Amino acid sequence: MTTNIMQQYIKITKNFIKTFTKMFLAEKYNEKISNEYIKTYIEARIYNFGEEKQRFFYRRIYETLMNKKEELIENLDKKNKEKFTQILDANLKLYQYIFYADGVRKYADLEEFSKTICEEREKKFNVEPIKKLENKVYKIIKQYNEEKESFLKSFDTKDFSLDIQKYILINNTYKVNLNYNFKLPYIYSNKIIDEVYNEGTINEDKLIIEYILLVPICIKDIMNSDFDTKYLVDFANTLYKKEKKIKQTLRVIDDLAIQDKIILKVTYTDFIENKDLIYSLMQDGFKFAIIIDDNFSVTDANLRKLNVFSYMLVPRKSKNYEKIKDKETKINNIVIYDL
Repeated sequence: MTTNIMQQYIKITKNFIKTFTKMFLAEKYNEKISNEYIKTYIEARIYNFGEEKQRFFYRRIYETLMNKKEELIENLDKKNKEKFTQILDANLKLYQYIFYADGVRKYADLEEFSKTICEEREKKFNVEPIKKLENKVYKIIKQYNEEKESFLKSFDTKDFSLDIQKYILINNTYKVNLNYNFKLPYIYSNKIIDEVYNEGTINEDKLIIEYILLVPICIKDIMNSDFDTKYLVDFANTLYKKEKKIKQTLRVIDDLAIQDKIILKVTYTDFIENKDLIYSLMQDGFKFAIIIDDNFSVTDANLRKLNVFSYMLVPRKSKNYEKIKDKETKINNIVIYDL
């Protein structure tokens, strides 16, 4: 059974923020308020929701959290407004430290950062002092970052690796292929090995491996505030008749943040034969690139029908190459003359 890697990663982050908030705020901790802020933080940090006019990423996140604070204040009853406003303020201020702990901003030295946090806590948060807090802060942040790193590394394998190459002249866009790093018996020719490796059930299963290896790379991009880089990957046409296996395969990337980065490549012929399924997957958030094969007739009307695809891939040997070239200015997709 495949798992949703991003959701597991988010769970690690949520657990850290909750633990850190509870320890730091002590008597000012409020579970409901903390959960509201965590949800908003994840939406801004992972899914890039928020105020795009802010140049710096941490400012975008902070402004989104400020908007959440105002929303929560509006829903407070007058009786408890002053008390809970103070808790909301304290929670919001705490995120200036969480930005550093979670890598949105960088610190030079964790020990020094932990010391600074604890010194500022008593001055800015008006809470009771906690014995050996500096050591606790250091340990919890160190443990959190080690847990994230260990989690992402857990998907590495010596048997397979990804070949990631940038598409020429297209910004932030890469093609991905899975390589196997183990030796097969010499009695099999390279031709036979390639045929077996790229066809049927083995081809389907290797996609799961490819996606599993690629998702941690996408997560690292997102942790570095890179939401623009896209990865174009293969999709086995033998999966269209296997509803259960499609769900199993795509579960690995079934997350809005990952769906925005990993683009599935399908041929025009496969699209025509499986329109309903592909449209359904698009409605579920998955994004596709269309490969223009020789069954495509280049007309303005047909090109408009392909606007639902993020990318249009045109092999240079395609009979449609010159026709697509001539109409490129009228095409809304990002056109790549490569597979």
